Amino acid sequence: MLDILDYTKQTLVTDADFWKFADEHIQKPTEFKGVSFVSSIKFIEKYLLPRYQSVTLILGLSDNGTASIGQRMAQLTDRNKFVKYGYENQKSEFTKRILDGTLKLYFTKQELIHTKLYLLTNDHDYLALSGSMNLTEAALHHNVEQLAGDYGSRETQLYQCHQQMFADNFNRAATYLDAKKMAGFIKAKNAEQLQINVYTDTADMLKNKDDGQKDVVVLPAEDVKKYRADHESDEEMKQLSAREKLSVIQTVKLFGNAGYKKRQLNNIGQDLYKLTQVVKHVSKNNTTAGKIEHEEDLYPKPVLFYNNGQLFEAPRIGDKVKSTVIKSDLTGAALKEQLQLFSDIAHEYDNYKEVGEGWQACDFMCFLFEAPWLWKIRNMYEMSPSGKSREDVPLGVALIGQGRTGKSTLGKRFAAKLTGSGNFLDGGVFDPKNYALGKSNINMTITNVLNDYMYSGPVNPMMIDDISPDLTTRPYFDRFIKEITNNRNLTQPLPSFIFTMNRREGDSKSQFSLKPEIMRRLWYLSFESTFAGEESEREKKLNDLLGRANDRLYRYCQVELAKFFDDVSPATEEQIEKDFLYPIKHVLKQAMEQFEMFDQVKDYFKENYDYSLFVGRNDWTMLINQAEIGTDIMFVKQDGRLKAQINKQLFNKVSDNTARNSGSMLMDRYFQYLPRKYRISYQHTSTGFIVDVKNFDHWLNSDTLEQRYNGSEVARNARKVDTEARMSEAIAKLTEMQEKQNQRHHLFGWFRRKD
Repeated sequence: MLDILDYTKQTLVTDADFWKFADEHIQKPTEFKGVSFVSSIKFIEKYLLPRYQSVTLILGLSDNGTASIGQRMAQLTDRNKFVKYGYENQKSEFTKRILDGTLKLYFTKQELIHTKLYLLTNDHDYLALSGSMNLTEAALHHNVEQLAGDYGSRETQLYQCHQQMFADNFNRAATYLDAKKMAGFIKAKNAEQLQINVYTDTADMLKNKDDGQKDVVVLPAEDVKKYRADHESDEEMKQLSAREKLSVIQTVKLFGNAGYKKRQLNNIGQDLYKLTQVVKHVSKNNTTAGKIEHEEDLYPKPVLFYNNGQLFEAPRIGDKVKSTVIKSDLTGAALKEQLQLFSDIAHEYDNYKEVGEGWQACDFMCFLFEAPWLWKIRNMYEMSPSGKSREDVPLGVALIGQGRTGKSTLGKRFAAKLTGSGNFLDGGVFDPKNYALGKSNINMTITNVLNDYMYSGPVNPMMIDDISPDLTTRPYFDRFIKEITNNRNLTQPLPSFIFTMNRREGDSKSQFSLKPEIMRRLWYLSFESTFAGEESEREKKLNDLLGRANDRLYRYCQVELAKFFDDVSPATEEQIEKDFLYPIKHVLKQAMEQFEMFDQVKDYFKENYDYSLFVGRNDWTMLINQAEIGTDIMFVKQDGRLKAQINKQLFNKVSDNTARNSGSMLMDRYFQYLPRKYRISYQHTSTGFIVDVKNFDHWLNSDTLEQRYNGSEVARNARKVDTEARMSEAIAKLTEMQEKQNQRHHLFGWFRRKD
């Protein structure tokens, strides 16, 4: 039963009909603004959308304090239902109205809000109702509800008061669902990816305190801490419903013991989605509680398969999983927009860094886009009559460098959006605590999973963030990567992998392999420079790029690469042999030249980044400048060329005497830095190695070693000997000239006497 107190007429309408009362007291209202604890899609479509041109609702209101944490988590989880309905019913009035901006849904930001307030307006008049009633069928027809209402001209002061009341609620609300969010969500490839995206967005909204942003939901750390403590024990969990259990485990996933939001939430959308699939509590003494139990769950989703010259896409690996051919309708202005995004990401890593690293960023994106076809290029190299072999096409790429240099942002966040991938793995997921089949040796677990994935059928890369660099030094990883690339029988479609690695100076686990046989199979891209400029400006630019990022250009390139490989001429094969990234560069160049955009990236396309050339030479330059000539480095002449003998004691001096940074290890590391194509040095012994000075300085692009030679005692002695030799030679020539002159004088003197 609904009672409405009509303040304007000062009468009570008992057993009232809400909609009839509204129709009688305002003519043809166009806008409905409401504050309600709860509502539903069905209610909104049935009662609100047919009646009003514009609808704004603030939903999900709850008490503050620990009691509200689980309830608010549940309400945020319910957002998936709204988005899923829009995704599955894109022609529905609900979805259309969300997308055209005439239906907007908001959610409590932080403070306690008890009000149920409804404000209906047309161009001149208003009707305001407030009280106990929510926007539900039960409230309309079954519950005992009461509302107080007034109406009249929008010019009155009372209307302004109602406006202010709604504004007070609105200013304490965050966006639940609007046109921008829905437009982004419905681009998902499947329902699973959709929910992962919604959970990722939801996790981004959650904060421990109000930072002034509009779209945040604040869960105070103290409240979260107490909520966790009160509910996550085995006994407490047994008493909860499935919905309540889900809220608890989601809270545990998002927040630490002290109630603060965790910093490392790289796969949080995927993690929260998985929690919804099986909601059950397992005693803490069960060692498989909450763990990933199947290796296939670690594989990329969706997966790409090659068949008969085309790429097909499936939501996951499986015998009966439906797949569809990858298509693209990207042309014209839309294509230009996506190409500009590609360029802008590369320039972000150039313009906003202390030292530009746009080259590496561009090369990474090229590798990412061409990855599903690398197996084909590897086979092409194997059949080539040139000196190229399949090992010269990298099986993977590693973004390596110091922390906070943008590696994970590029190799994980951007890469996920640019390829449409739903699960980018964190290195920690391979820990036995998280992966039921994991070993105590995480590096070995990663290697085993990679090895199995290589033979599983897909062609898209497995991407793993924050791997320990010393993985590359392990014998089992060495065997794995060589077996895959060396096996001449592996001509079928194969995937690749992408790592990001944090390198910390002085950390023994930060040492990575610089063996030529590893570096030709695993392509290192260095990210050492920090970002420059105003942090807020950088963050704004980064968020803009992430907001624009999508997989449309990636899909376009897969379609174009299929055409490219369908007809490869001998001349094109020669170009591919010179640069394994030539196919993707060719596709991107052709697309960019349509819009005269190629100048934006042409410098990046000239040659591929070489880690040893551009990182090793920096380390070598500093090492040479620390060396003592005559003991650490000795100069000699061999075969008419100046050589430098680099003695082991130099590496002993700069080592930290640990097993991984001993003089022998460092000597081997620095030797591996030297590119073979420059013919600097050919081998080293236990006591050191010899380098060609001219070739070494050519690699460094400076005269570093020659300058050290010129300032050495050896050079001074050589110059003294050379000077003395030249003086002796000059004196000898002068003597010889004098003798010849004397002889001529004597001869002409004889003729004159005879005359």
